[in-house]
Amino acid sequence: MRRAITAALGIIAAASVTLAQADTTVMAVRIGATDVTVLAKFYDTVFGLKQIDAVGTPPTEIIMRYGPTVAAAKAGTSPEFLLQKRDGAHGDAMAHAIFRVTDIAASVAAAKAAGAKVATDTVEVPIGGVPVKVAMLNDPDGNVIELMELPKELAALKHP
Repeated sequence: MRRAITAALGIIAAASVTLAQADTTVMAVRIGATDVTVLAKFYDTVFGLKQIDAVGTPPTEIIMRYGPTVAAAKAGTSPEFLLQKRDGAHGDAMAHAIFRVTDIAASVAAAKAAGAKVATDTVEVPIGGVPVKVAMLNDPDGNVIELMELPKELAALKHP
């Protein structure tokens, strides 16, 4: 009987964590690069990704998306590939998934309850002139997860 009650409480706790989660979709994948321009050419040639935006002059980050043309890629809604200049050796991996969530506080809480560690607290940063809430987590194996909460009226980030 005691085991049954303990099991039932565990199931209820797991269900309440699930209910606390926000709607989530894959927003982007961030990949480290020693030269973002060279790596962008690689992803365009091999996978058909088009550059839709860049950060910095010279670029320290290039944002890419699928599409037959740059205009189509900008208008599209496929997950983005963010190529970001990294310092250090090639072994210094930066690749991680970026999830768009509707409630970053609930998503961080659900991740923590499931064993994630918060790497950076939630901050608000302007991306393309839009205030975006961002939090960085490490999953139980140490992999990096980036959460982004966009304003509710946006379906995706717009790039000029």
